[in-house]
Amino acid sequence: MKFLNYFKIILSKIGLRELFIDWGLIHPELQQSLIKRKISKKLIKIYDGDEGHAVNFTQYSLGFGYIHYAFIRNIKAKNILCIGSCKGYIPAILALACKDNQFGSVDFVDAAYSQYNKKDSKKHWRGIGFWKEIDPKKHFAKIKVDQYIDTYVMTSEEYAKKFPKKKYQYIYIDGDHSYEGVKLDYKLFWPKLEKNGFMVFHDVVAKGYLDKGLFGAWKFWQELKNKNKIIFPFPKESGLGILQKD
Repeated sequence: MKFLNYFKIILSKIGLRELFIDWGLIHPELQQSLIKRKISKKLIKIYDGDEGHAVNFTQYSLGFGYIHYAFIRNIKAKNILCIGSCKGYIPAILALACKDNQFGSVDFVDAAYSQYNKKDSKKHWRGIGFWKEIDPKKHFAKIKVDQYIDTYVMTSEEYAKKFPKKKYQYIYIDGDHSYEGVKLDYKLFWPKLEKNGFMVFHDVVAKGYLDKGLFGAWKFWQELKNKNKIIFPFPKESGLGILQKD
């Protein structure tokens, strides 16, 4: 049975918390690696986990972070691509999963647009220019995953042109949130996703305006005809959509 179909069956019976905490389901080392090592608090505070990722600040629950971590541990992804992150929450979790697998690496791409820069006013999507101000290696070294992640401060289009032959088993899209931007990232990287690999989109239920920009991931998600689709429609202002490639 395909891993994504397994998700669908389990989720039809239980909720997210039971899936990852009470059942300890997706990987037997999940709680040991993330909870017992007390790394959840660091991940949320240092790398800016927020409500958009279903994070619980009281219990330091990683929300969607559990899903990403679990997928990488289970599918044993060797090559992972992450597009966009304000301070590195999801790429840090992806890299942690590689570390715990003892192989694999993350290519993290972010244009480092800033909401405080007038030139970036229509393309920052809550970005703060973080990756132009710090040393990414030192930043990810705070949880000792710097060896498992490479950061590229550029647009996703620039990255695709620079590395035309790279292939991936897991791709996460969380960069340009406009309809056109999400569609472009899909066109750029779906051909680079290997068979049975996963492409994951953040904010697939988010609607409305952000600094004069209209969220468009939800619209593009609805247009996708891929039969292997699953959606986590919470929290109501974000959501996570997952595709598996036949």
